[in-house]
Amino acid sequence: MAEAIVSFVTGKLSDLLIEEVVSLYEVHGQVDSIDRELTRIQCFLKDADVKQKGDERVKNWVRDIRDVAYDAEDVIDIFISKLRSRPKKPGFIGFIKRSRFFFSDLEARHKLAKEIQSIKIRIHEISTSRVTYGIENIGGERGSYACDRLIERRRSSPHIDDHDIIGFNEDIKMLVMRLLDQKTPRRSVISIVGMGGLGKTTLAKKVYNCNDVKRHFDVCAWVYVSQEYSGRELLNEIGKKVLMIEKGILASMNRDDLEEKLSRVLSKKRYVIVMDDIWNIEAWDDLKAIFPDVMNGSRVLFTTRNRDVAIHGDPRSPIHELRFLNDAESWKLFTKKAFLEEGDSIACPPELEGLGKQIVAKCGGLPLAVVILGGLLSRKEKAPGVWLRVLRSVDWQLTHDPKQLMEILALSYNDLPYYLKPCFLYFGLFPEDSEIQVGKLILLWIAEGFVRQRGQESMEDVAEDFLEELVDRSMIQVAAKRHNGKIKTCRIHDLLRDLALSEAKECKFLQILENINFCPSMTSTRRIAVHTTLETYMHFRQSNSHLRSMLCFSRYDEFHRRDQWTSLFRSHKLLRVVDLEGVTAHVLPKEMRELIHLRYLGLKNTKLQRIPFSIDNLRNLQTLDIRGTKISRVPNEIWKMQSIRHLYLHKTAITGNPPAYVSSMNLATLSTVSIYGNIWIPNFFGKLTSLRKLGIHGCFGSQAEALSKSLLKLINLENFSLIGTDPILEPTLRLILSLFNIHKLYLSGPIEKLPEPQHIQPNLSKLSLKMSQLVHDPFTTLERLPNLRMLKLLSNSFSGRKMVCSSDGFPRLYILELQDLDNLEEWRVEEGALPSLRRLIISGCEELKMLPEGLQYVTSLKELVVEDMPETFVDRIEQDNGDDWNKIQHIPSIVRM
Repeated sequence: MAEAIVSFVTGKLSDLLIEEVVSLYEVHGQVDSIDRELTRIQCFLKDADVKQKGDERVKNWVRDIRDVAYDAEDVIDIFISKLRSRPKKPGFIGFIKRSRFFFSDLEARHKLAKEIQSIKIRIHEISTSRVTYGIENIGGERGSYACDRLIERRRSSPHIDDHDIIGFNEDIKMLVMRLLDQKTPRRSVISIVGMGGLGKTTLAKKVYNCNDVKRHFDVCAWVYVSQEYSGRELLNEIGKKVLMIEKGILASMNRDDLEEKLSRVLSKKRYVIVMDDIWNIEAWDDLKAIFPDVMNGSRVLFTTRNRDVAIHGDPRSPIHELRFLNDAESWKLFTKKAFLEEGDSIACPPELEGLGKQIVAKCGGLPLAVVILGGLLSRKEKAPGVWLRVLRSVDWQLTHDPKQLMEILALSYNDLPYYLKPCFLYFGLFPEDSEIQVGKLILLWIAEGFVRQRGQESMEDVAEDFLEELVDRSMIQVAAKRHNGKIKTCRIHDLLRDLALSEAKECKFLQILENINFCPSMTSTRRIAVHTTLETYMHFRQSNSHLRSMLCFSRYDEFHRRDQWTSLFRSHKLLRVVDLEGVTAHVLPKEMRELIHLRYLGLKNTKLQRIPFSIDNLRNLQTLDIRGTKISRVPNEIWKMQSIRHLYLHKTAITGNPPAYVSSMNLATLSTVSIYGNIWIPNFFGKLTSLRKLGIHGCFGSQAEALSKSLLKLINLENFSLIGTDPILEPTLRLILSLFNIHKLYLSGPIEKLPEPQHIQPNLSKLSLKMSQLVHDPFTTLERLPNLRMLKLLSNSFSGRKMVCSSDGFPRLYILELQDLDNLEEWRVEEGALPSLRRLIISGCEELKMLPEGLQYVTSLKELVVEDMPETFVDRIEQDNGDDWNKIQHIPSIVRM
């Protein structure tokens, strides 16, 4: 990790030498000298992170380098903060104020020169101390992905379900049999028990996704519990999946009412609920009341490391104890991972087989260890010398002590290239077992400075590559994917998170505040994540002038006074990332404008009422998220911010007259901005040529021509939303649908008629229509779009009575949603239509009589969701007895709500 820290600091110093030539002119040479010396030292750090684990001399040397690099960063950042806090007012008064700061500037420069000289001396001493320590030969080549390899693999790493499940066949059969056992009508709890890394969750997923299981149960839901569970959060998660209610509505419901509703709904269904990673009996006691026993064969499936939890859950139910893999199974799994070849025949070269089997033997039959080591060797040269070095580094005996497993996990961490190490450690900030939004994660990485420009690629694309590589290295798991195959959410296994926390704390990278009654020392850490309440952190009032990031994952409603916010920001002026999502903050203190290093400001769902005019003082701000706040207007000072790249609004207007000069030319996201009362905005959009995502809300009819002209200039626009009540006239519609760069489109507003297919550009992959009031069947046009992957026809988008999917129509459609089409009575699907459809959602179409006959030919369909449909419709899809059952009996998952 020291290599990553030094690389980050040297990159930052290089940028400062370019950006702050005038400010640093007196010490420019010294700063440049530090930059060059740290760069030279960096080449010795490639091997040091691994070697320090077994050599105290190396560990001390690495620690000294890390600390001096951190100190160099602090010195420069503090100096820049002081310079940029000078008054900028024009005129005589401004002159007087600037004169007052002249001598303090001289003093700051003199202090900076002394501190830089001190750092130079320390760096020189550290550099020469390698000889003293006897570690002058640190260095050497390492096996890792190079940056050019990332470029080659750009957008070409498909993530599919892992079929390499070895040794679980009998477990799967036994568990499926127990889940479907009609001789046990009572609601029983079946527990999979075993140590971490044995594959409990993998086995549970395989059973849960079994076609027979999906068909047998009316309701299937999966919830992650974890050690630090919240009963209310688990209730909301179950409610979301069982009741299909949005999180916001669930959060506003009284707990007793929610429990009663869940119990009532589940009492009418045969359900299977998986409670993954349950650690203590209290978690089950908190929730078991919502799982009624009506003697219909419902099941709850636990995965746990604790036998006591399993016995407490159901004393009458035998525990399913997971075994270790035998030698043959371990070798088979290892070869599948180490030799990435298609087909069942995967041969290990004879010269590697002996070494490979010795490596596998070290894993002791633990699937997680086998997968990690197999993945590790898949990226290394297939040579005996390389494998021998790996064998010698796997110096452990596997026991039930989880620390032994950490040594195995650390092998993959140590093999990460330096630019991925901080990205991996960053996952330690997030709560255990949480699904992490990839879009947000990427912006946080960029704000932290983990991602550097790479050629002509955007930093967002580079960061996405970094995540792809972590997934490929089996360090991070894909939780959900988008229609285009990109990762939507991800998670980190709890064991790997433990590893990340252990490594991160050792190098002062981050720390977690998770105990409301105790706050560990945080005076030197660079990042904190608050998992209890921000009030707890404020209460202990620890001074930390080094703090760069503060992320809040508060589980409680809390309100803070203005003086508390003032104190917080006044004492942390070097912050680069502030994420207060969910923390109530009606007004930001004026001290916020002093956070001139701030790159990410997350204020989502904070109930904030206004943004101050001094927002433009945050000259480095890249991302501002004010979704879910009470802010209706943003000052047009926002356009003066040179670094702003992502502006997340919620139907928010930007006030004032159009600026004469636009600084925010790198803006990539502007969504959703209101054009009510802003006649100038449509003309202005054309200047924002870097926009990739744009959302517009308001009455755009009178400004349609200006808007159209601006859209033609947005050559990088990929995602466009137009929301309003004005009709979307044919010229505007034809223009929007002809823009080749747009892949994702959301249109809300009356549309007289869709253009002919030949007038719609072929790259459109996701289309959502709402309130379109189309009279003619939209399928006639849309089914001919060659690359359409997701189609949502939402509230009153079609007012006709009949829709037809023709043979060969929708060749690549993956997801289809029909919602609240009030007049739809008949839907016909011809044989050969929808050949790629995987998920179908039908909701609130009250006049629809039945499912189309042709659905039986859509063999690709994996999930059907029927929600808020008439009882007569639901009766027709009843298993075995319904009139439409023969049309859908091939679908593994059918959800009826």
